[in-house]
Amino acid sequence: MPVFDTDRGPVYYRHWAAPEPRAAIVFLHGFGEHTGLYHRYGFALNAAGFDLWAVDQYGHGLSPGARGDFVSAAASSALADQLTEHVAREHPGLPLVAQGHSFGSVVTLFRLLAEPDRYRAGVISGAPLVPLREMLDADTSFNLDPSWLSRDPFYLDSLQHDPLAFVDADGAALGRELDAAWDRMGSELPTLTTPTLAVHGSGDPIGPVGAVRAYAEQIEALQLREFTDSRHDVLNDIEHREVAAAIVEFIDAHL
Repeated sequence: MPVFDTDRGPVYYRHWAAPEPRAAIVFLHGFGEHTGLYHRYGFALNAAGFDLWAVDQYGHGLSPGARGDFVSAAASSALADQLTEHVAREHPGLPLVAQGHSFGSVVTLFRLLAEPDRYRAGVISGAPLVPLREMLDADTSFNLDPSWLSRDPFYLDSLQHDPLAFVDADGAALGRELDAAWDRMGSELPTLTTPTLAVHGSGDPIGPVGAVRAYAEQIEALQLREFTDSRHDVLNDIEHREVAAAIVEFIDAHL
């Protein structure tokens, strides 16, 4: 099993390998997910000549921790650092792209702000860029309606029968870290310089697309591709092929 060691135990990662990769995408998933939900996306990237590397974050998938507990944004960023360093050793000189979904997209944005030259480009999806009503409640339990995530029956069925995926857990750590991120977002995100693509569903009830649209209108480095009626898990909704094609086109333009 592919793992790397951390001070919290061995952390699991997956690698979808293209025969002769032209770039490598380092991916951070969101709350309740794990890397095994992204096989379709990995294969789509491979067909375009890109590697996908993704890590099960703390409290998710096959990695250690209480269910749903990312620990902190810094801990998630450190996992992405370790995976990036591993990819750089495996493929020296290969262009790197940072990608994140939902909470992973927030971590990815701050990584791009901190090290604007480390990655050739960035990709975010389902990015919650403004406070979520559920996260402002004193009750830290978090229970997502699966219909908020996707309209794809295949994906929803896989969520329902996947013992590693969940829609309910204590969201205390998630809420705390998002709260801190929202405090910083307005002043720091406009300084983004790494070319970054946001893919987002117009029907996302978790991360409203309006906030992403407003930031994209203000920030030259940030582009938005909006997909009509897609829900929060836009990479795994009915339009997943079109979403993957938009990401491939964007990365190609920055290689």
